Amino acid sequence: MARTRRADLVIGGKGTLMSRCLAEGLPVASACLGRGACARCVVTVLEGASHLTPLRPRESRTLSRNGAEPGQRLSCQCRLAEPYATVLITTGYW
Repeated sequence: MARTRRADLVIGGKGTLMSRCLAEGLPVASACLGRGACARCVVTVLEGASHLTPLRPRESRTLSRNGAEPGQRLSCQCRLAEPYATVLITTGYW
């Protein structure tokens, strides 16, 4: 996928955002192995949030418990709802 700036990544394809990042060779922090409990894999969605699956209760609780800001999602829990859509994301550690 294409990068727009050093710390931003355009993600597309099937699977969770975490799996798509890993497929692109980008590290994704996780202490819970993608179960939506630790919030280490949080990403900020800069563009295309409407293309992502809706927040589920587990993701919502974890984000709330960890003081997530608007536009942040757990990369292990959200997927692209449309197979050919893309989103622009960033993290604090790329």
